[in-house]
Amino acid sequence: MKKLLFFLGAIVVLFVVTSCTKERTCRCAVFGAQANPQKIRIIKIDKGSCEDVRYVLFDQDPVLYPDITDSVLCTDFDFEPYTNN
Repeated sequence: MKKLLFFLGAIVVLFVVTSCTKERTCRCAVFGAQANPQKIRIIKIDKGSCEDVRYVLFDQDPVLYPDITDSVLCTDFDFEPYTNN
């Protein structure tokens, strides 16, 4: 009986630990992209939701354009099954 309870407890702990460390892939549209109006950024986050991401800091070129901030609108919806090929 103790082994069964220990096994069930281990499974519960495993589920709790794996549910806390979900990595999400967010697809973000950049607001005000003059050069390319359909600029999309793919961002992976460890916690929170994709809808909470509002700004993205990146280095397009570390010397010429360091620390560019983009205003973005993000979602974790997977568009792959809905694309027409």
